[in-house]
Amino acid sequence: MISFLSGRIVAKKPQFIILEANGIGFRVFISPKAFYKLPKIGSKTKIFCHTHNKQDGMELYGFLKYEELEMFELLISISGIGPKNALKMLGISDIDRFFAIINKNRTDLLTKAGIGKKTAERIVLELKDKIKRKTNEELLPLIEADSDIEKALKNLGYKPNEIQEAIKHIPTKTKKIEDRIKEALKILAKN
Repeated sequence: MISFLSGRIVAKKPQFIILEANGIGFRVFISPKAFYKLPKIGSKTKIFCHTHNKQDGMELYGFLKYEELEMFELLISISGIGPKNALKMLGISDIDRFFAIINKNRTDLLTKAGIGKKTAERIVLELKDKIKRKTNEELLPLIEADSDIEKALKNLGYKPNEIQEAIKHIPTKTKKIEDRIKEALKILAKN
């Protein structure tokens, strides 16, 4: 079992990276969110890993924070949730917002990752007791506002992955929806 890898990024795609460690290239599946946070090709990085064994081999799933790895492992412990879906769910927001979604029973926000309503309800039900972390009460209104921001930016012609990435970079101190939209547009203009 591989707990983490430290090495040089050889290739980088939104779905995976190839990380060279001690002369061996490891293909590590990542979330699009992690893709944007990783340094450029040729840089050194450290990735926390989950080793997933399958009939035809093994796959590595990588995370920038150990806390994300722990949440991933909780998600795949739920019947019917595989590693690819768990990775998609973790890609919808940062870890603090993900905890808020679970703690506040916001299954509608989990369905953005492409899972069904019943599966989202099962995830919340099974994880709520396992997560002993206090949720920042200020995050939930921001999450709800971000849903409106997403719709507004989509109407302006932005792609869903661009929108999600911009929303993740809006400072949490920015509270008003109008100000959050302005921040998102500034972020999108830079890209």
